[in-house]
Amino acid sequence: MKKISIEELYELYVDTIKRCGTYLIKADDLVIGYNIFEDFDIGAISFLHTDNLKKLVEDGLISIEIMRKSSALRTKFLALQHGDEWNINAVRHSSQWKEILELADEINSRVERYANE
Repeated sequence: MKKISIEELYELYVDTIKRCGTYLIKADDLVIGYNIFEDFDIGAISFLHTDNLKKLVEDGLISIEIMRKSSALRTKFLALQHGDEWNINAVRHSSQWKEILELADEINSRVERYANE
């Protein structure tokens, strides 16, 4: 298996975070299904994993605060995987999903600001 560079890891991390956000509330079912239940699901398991987040912090690509919020996002997301809210309708209407989507928006904003500092 090919080891990915820190730059590739960062790009995959950013892509993962961008797959989630409040913009999905108004998206069609296909976009929600693909972004959340395929791309973000895979990325949350892999690129929001603590070990990868620590690497990004160590290389100065994200802050400790962004790491903590990303870890919390992963935990909240994974907690929903085997429950009644693991569906497109819940993404649009559930308070738990709203919290996840808003947290993703906040992380996206912080990542953009951090990259521009």
